[in-house]
Amino acid sequence: MERQEAWQQPVSRRAFLAGTGGFLAGAALGSRLLGAVGLAAPAQPDVPAWPWTYVPLDPEVVRRKGYDGFMEGGCCYGVAWAILSELQEKVGHPFTGVPADMFRYGAGGAAGWGTLCGALNGAAAMINLVTPQSDCTPLVNELFGWYCDTALPTEKSNGFGPANVPSVAGSPLCHISLSRWAEAEGTKVTERKQRCAKLTGDVAARAVELLNAWHAGQFVPAYVPAESVGECMTCHGPDGLADTHGKMDCVQCHEPH
Repeated sequence: MERQEAWQQPVSRRAFLAGTGGFLAGAALGSRLLGAVGLAAPAQPDVPAWPWTYVPLDPEVVRRKGYDGFMEGGCCYGVAWAILSELQEKVGHPFTGVPADMFRYGAGGAAGWGTLCGALNGAAAMINLVTPQSDCTPLVNELFGWYCDTALPTEKSNGFGPANVPSVAGSPLCHISLSRWAEAEGTKVTERKQRCAKLTGDVAARAVELLNAWHAGQFVPAYVPAESVGECMTCHGPDGLADTHGKMDCVQCHEPH
């Protein structure tokens, strides 16, 4: 009863501050004592300035990891994990501090919205992590152009599972890429697992090929947008109506006029 009554007694501001001061002083002393006996929390390593160091990777190792990574967490995760895990092994810090799980959101064109292909999303993030902005943009542009114009999955990745009919997406958008493939294969997009896993491996490998060339000072941009882009932008681009922008083939979705 006496203990209960003691807890119920009001505490003055002066007494409270005095008690808090004693607690903080004790905590500080305890921290120093722990440090003296080697029990203090280890110092966190410094995070280097961006961009982080890149070392050349094996595209074929990354291709297979991309395929396997898709099975674990989807297309965006698969590409990012394939490249990130190799850099974690070969470089270590600071890549070891990046959780690949942060890329799970990108599956199915970001939370299933069918927008930017998750494989491209994850690849662009990793390219951006290891290159300055002036180099990142042309590298990502080249990767997106390759994706639009290349029949995927490639023969190399098609060996990872039951073969799929390759198709040319013509667009970096997930829903267009999937619809074109489903039409080519004569199936439904719900049967996309093997195809998208292989495509994930292909995108991861291509991203590494581009990064390796850049690292060696041998990257030369080669992608040229479709003719429709230049034609349409003559009127709708910044020097005309300025009512749109982009690099995708316009007549995929819009009637020529």
